[in-house]
Amino acid sequence: MLLEATGISKSFGSQRALNKAQISLEAGEIHAIMGENGAGKSTLMKILSGVYVADEGEIRLEGQPIEPQNPRHALALGIGIVHQELSMVPSLTVGENIFPGRLPRTSLGLVKFKQLYQQAQ
Repeated sequence: MLLEATGISKSFGSQRALNKAQISLEAGEIHAIMGENGAGKSTLMKILSGVYVADEGEIRLEGQPIEPQNPRHALALGIGIVHQELSMVPSLTVGENIFPGRLPRTSLGLVKFKQLYQQAQ
């Protein structure tokens, strides 16, 4: 299992946003997180990507427990989220749309397209 989250719960004050959620991801899989408004989809994704810290539960990356403390830490672990609110820019490549503001660059500031496409893959 590449990434596994079990028993993930999160409350904001007295409002329970997520109650014992779980997800398992294998390398190369593509998932869609779907549900009604208020179901906790965004909360779960924000926990996995380090925006929020879970109140309960466990996240494992390649079998090892992790606790992403912030988005930069999650990215360093290899966890990134493409948020639905972001619009794609038609004039950019898929790789450029996946990594906005985080393009791999040379010391001269040029984009390393080969590395970008490998990361996007």
